[in-house]
Amino acid sequence: MLIVGEIEYANVYPIFYSLKKKNFGEFKFVKSYPSVLNKALREGGIDISCCSSIEYVRNCGSYFILPDISISSIKEVKSVCLFSNYDLKYLKNKMVYLTEESGTSIVLLKIIFEKFYNIKLSFSPIKEECEAFLFIGDKALYRYYNNDFKYIYDLGKLWFDSTGLPFVYALWLVKKDTYYKKEKLIKKLYDELIKIKNNSKLNLSSLVEHYFFKGLTPYQIIDYWEIINYDLTEKHIEGLKLFYDYAREIGEIKKICELDILSF
Repeated sequence: MLIVGEIEYANVYPIFYSLKKKNFGEFKFVKSYPSVLNKALREGGIDISCCSSIEYVRNCGSYFILPDISISSIKEVKSVCLFSNYDLKYLKNKMVYLTEESGTSIVLLKIIFEKFYNIKLSFSPIKEECEAFLFIGDKALYRYYNNDFKYIYDLGKLWFDSTGLPFVYALWLVKKDTYYKKEKLIKKLYDELIKIKNNSKLNLSSLVEHYFFKGLTPYQIIDYWEIINYDLTEKHIEGLKLFYDYAREIGEIKKICELDILSF
């Protein structure tokens, strides 16, 4: 049995719908938010998962990365956004609310403001104290299409505008000791993931019939699925390495390790 972490967001629904439809008896799925799955993978509660990309570098040497697959954006992402009634340049000294659901997006926000705009943000866990709000996943997506704020800052677009590179939000990670114990099952899962990834944009109109998102129209859901990118190309890896470089420069990680990508 292989215990697989499943992110509880719309962005991976096309992947997991197809994977679970195959009804493999060898795979058990555990659904939760990225920050919870990061901890579960780290502590051995699950065997393999699509986890926050910052998790890999914060635990150097612990994981293998599955090749050719990720959750990424090229330009807009729509589900990792900062919402505010203030223009970006006036956010200096304003209090920003950070979601507890992610690690990568928080680091990305800090990088964008510190490295690209030379703005040091202040943070609070109390929404009532804040004048800008970082949301990710379905909460961000709902607000993107049903916006009450004057400004939406899409972090994927801000990253691309400054670097020209994709941004990798999540990697498929497996702990090294787990890989050696369950290599055949992991290879089987990987083969299915790649097949699904390669066909993930072909059946979105039929897929939306099985998915319900309160507050979004079928057109908006398809529009979102079409921009989510599941590749892990050389350009993605270049963007990932740059993200890690910046994360170290602003003190979010202590060191950078080599990308230990499996070769099947």
